[in-house]
Amino acid sequence: SARQAFKNFELFGAPHAAVITVDADQGPYAVLDTGVYVANFLLAAHSLGLGAIPQAALATYSSFIRDYFAIKDDRSVLLGISFGYPDPDHPANGYRTSRAPLDQAVHWVRDRPGVSPPAWK
Repeated sequence: SARQAFKNFELFGAPHAAVITVDADQGPYAVLDTGVYVANFLLAAHSLGLGAIPQAALATYSSFIRDYFAIKDDRSVLLGISFGYPDPDHPANGYRTSRAPLDQAVHWVRDRPGVSPPAWK
């Protein structure tokens, strides 16, 4: 597992990487907005036939990344995204993890007798 974790720092063999930063003064809402951006980046890459992987591990070396790319101190380095054309035959690209059943991951709230939904203004 340590060997596989180290591949983060080899960008999993990808030829390109994007460094994702936010204004350090923006707080947690900037991080949430960035999550939406990253999700769309991944979807756009996939739609173009590219493989892309978000890598929070790269942020553990944010001082190196900041120095290397001359990123100002007023930016927080959140993650990197490595991307390129995937090798569909590589064993790592066929690995799939199991997922919890939907009823264990989602709590459904339905109309309940005697309980009115809030009045939105």
